[in-house]
Amino acid sequence: MKVSRRWASLFVLASLTALVMTGLVGCSEEEVVDPYQYTSLVDIMKGTVMDTTITTVENAAGEAVEFGQFAFEIDAPSFDYVRGDVGIVRSGNQLYFFVAQNLENLYPRLQGALLGVKQSFSPQPTHLVLERIKRGGVVEADSMAAPTGYTLPKLLRSNQVDITEAGKNLGEAVWNSREKTLDVILPMNEGDELLRFQTGIEKFVWVPKHDLPDSVKASPTAEDMAFYAVFPDAAFQIVDLAPGSDYMLHMLLAQDLPLVGSVSPVSIEEDYPLRKIDHEVLGHVVGTLRLNWFKYANTFVQSYREEY
Repeated sequence: MKVSRRWASLFVLASLTALVMTGLVGCSEEEVVDPYQYTSLVDIMKGTVMDTTITTVENAAGEAVEFGQFAFEIDAPSFDYVRGDVGIVRSGNQLYFFVAQNLENLYPRLQGALLGVKQSFSPQPTHLVLERIKRGGVVEADSMAAPTGYTLPKLLRSNQVDITEAGKNLGEAVWNSREKTLDVILPMNEGDELLRFQTGIEKFVWVPKHDLPDSVKASPTAEDMAFYAVFPDAAFQIVDLAPGSDYMLHMLLAQDLPLVGSVSPVSIEEDYPLRKIDHEVLGHVVGTLRLNWFKYANTFVQSYREEY
């Protein structure tokens, strides 16, 4: 059969058009790579998963530098404790910190979701920061801003604390027996190092400071509050807390757990009439003490500011 040149040209043009359209469709269906690598929270924190999200940037000297994004996707964890922007995930005796804006109100809604997180190394300890929430394949929230100004407690290894320190029962302290029960827990000479000993504190509280005016106690700010170790016949105000250690103390209070660790009494109230005052909740406040470290889930928490 004879085909005219006109029809032959139209056939070639149609074929080329079809090829071009096929190429365009192929380009539009190019696979989008998810920057979040699926794994488990424990594997991330133990360092057993390799970061595959490598980015190349140019440093100040014009040199190409590669670094990881440390972006992962995990199943929403169960939290052991949440306060403010910070939550604790516990796996056995290991504690992992998880951070997100307003996590205290957000975390109940995370159950069953897949979370895009970034592993962060500052501030220490290493922790995860929430960036994306995905449920049933649908992204509910993305590019979530990280909170600012949060502080995490400093965790110590067992070889960083002296677990052989002598023990002492602070419950033997009595407000009206200074020489026998109070002076003996301070250094003998002024300028000597404070005594250190391990003890257990069954009752400690977070209340307005005992020496505030009643008008301030009625509407205290966070700066007006303090932790106290409370015993049958004496109470001590806890002072010089390291940044982040208050978070762990609040967790112990929320879980109704005792405070077990190393303490050093700092001062004794010399004025007998002031020791004699019987404060609500506290009883007789006899002085101050510092927490050198305390223990939770076989983890040691640094709790004295000057040693932080």
